Amino acid sequence: MKKLMVLFFIAILFSLENAVAQNKLDIGFWSQAWYQHVENGKNGNALNDFMVRRAYLSVKGQPTDYLGFFAHVAVDRLGQDGLDNPSQGLGSGLAFRDLWITLSLNESFKIQAGRMYVPLTRNYGTTSTKSLLTTDLSFMQGGIRGGIFYTSKVGRDDGVTLWGNPFDGRLQYRMMVSEGVEDAGNPEDKLRVVGRLVVNLLEPEKEWFNQGTYLGKKKVLSFGAGIDNQKNLTLNNITGQDNMIWTVDGFFDHPVAKDAITVESAYIHIQNSTQTNTFAKLIPGDNADLFYLQAGYYFGAPIFKGNLQPYFRYENVSIEQKNETNFLSGGINYYMKGHNAKLSLDYTVINHSEIDDQSMFTLQLAIGI
Repeated sequence: MKKLMVLFFIAILFSLENAVAQNKLDIGFWSQAWYQHVENGKNGNALNDFMVRRAYLSVKGQPTDYLGFFAHVAVDRLGQDGLDNPSQGLGSGLAFRDLWITLSLNESFKIQAGRMYVPLTRNYGTTSTKSLLTTDLSFMQGGIRGGIFYTSKVGRDDGVTLWGNPFDGRLQYRMMVSEGVEDAGNPEDKLRVVGRLVVNLLEPEKEWFNQGTYLGKKKVLSFGAGIDNQKNLTLNNITGQDNMIWTVDGFFDHPVAKDAITVESAYIHIQNSTQTNTFAKLIPGDNADLFYLQAGYYFGAPIFKGNLQPYFRYENVSIEQKNETNFLSGGINYYMKGHNAKLSLDYTVINHSEIDDQSMFTLQLAIGI
């Protein structure tokens, strides 16, 4: 796979030269800076953490009508206490978070190859982290200080995706074949198959990256479903395990006079989990059910230089033969220039059934161009 990634990189370099010559090149930068206070965060003591939660340098090119490319060079959680994995771009390292080439035969059929989102959920399968409703992703999809419930390379995987927007975008499909679990956990090197289907009942969402909230600029009502399967894995030292995940979700975003409302919810079922999440006591081989509901209200009338948007999120994790864990978040966004200049405050409480509640306070400044 490393040789394949090198070939992708060389192809992108040639495409980059052509795109520059034709003035079809976009370069951008976007970053989130955090201060976070964690109750009982380190050896039972309070933890105060300053970090760069995300920093992305993006390069997008369209050298021909049919061929395009996209790359994110990224660092995540730079400065987070106790976390450093440079090869994945976590902590002190830089890495290609996204790196793909797209062949667009038409709007209904596209072939995308490289490293990209796993097209399973909306919250971290289609939504850009640059335009989230809440300060961060849901806790079980890598948000706040949580981990991602499915196999990934920091939310991505290496493979090929067929996708498109037939019926003028009323329908969107994505089907991926990728690596998934590797090495000793996948002794027969079985491939992973992931698929997602979305029905758009109002305005279509045709892009690869959706927004988590449109701030009154779009009318969206969508319903999605996804499935993720990889067979014959070794999980928690037990061989012959099949990992199966399925999910259904809904998203609503609509203007209300000069304001706007956003609501999103999803249910996720996991059979033979491949991941560990210490907050929810999830380990490989577990069966689990996840649910979240989040909503926000955007005020169109500005206050001083920006607009307010309070939000909340409730998230539940139920693991077979284990006690439930609940996450409750509330916060407010202050938009000074849409998603490209945003100040956010978030307060999250984790309700463990076996130990005392744990709270986290996050202050974020997000800036992009």
